[in-house]
Amino acid sequence: MADNADLYKYFEPTVQQNNLALSNIHTLTSWGIGTAAGILGLTGWNGFIFFIASWVFLSTLVLFVKCQGKPSLYFKSSVMDVAGTPILNTMLSYVLVWTLMHALVYVYD
Repeated sequence: MADNADLYKYFEPTVQQNNLALSNIHTLTSWGIGTAAGILGLTGWNGFIFFIASWVFLSTLVLFVKCQGKPSLYFKSSVMDVAGTPILNTMLSYVLVWTLMHALVYVYD
């Protein structure tokens, strides 16, 4: 009986919509954070530390503000959907924008 309850716990279109909204949040903030890192002139490990600190802050914000501390109500694998899974794709976008903005701002250095 518990298997049927778990099967119908989530409405799939709503979970997909939540994942899309979360993906948009991650992508747009990675562009903003990459722009900030490029303009600030961060290079090397400082840029990656800036990304990790921003990622932790953003994930905490999403978990406690958007999900009210209960991500299992909105996502199937709860914390991993919010904080763990999309980090690689987001980091690739961050590095792209970070290097682009750094090159544009510091072109004559």
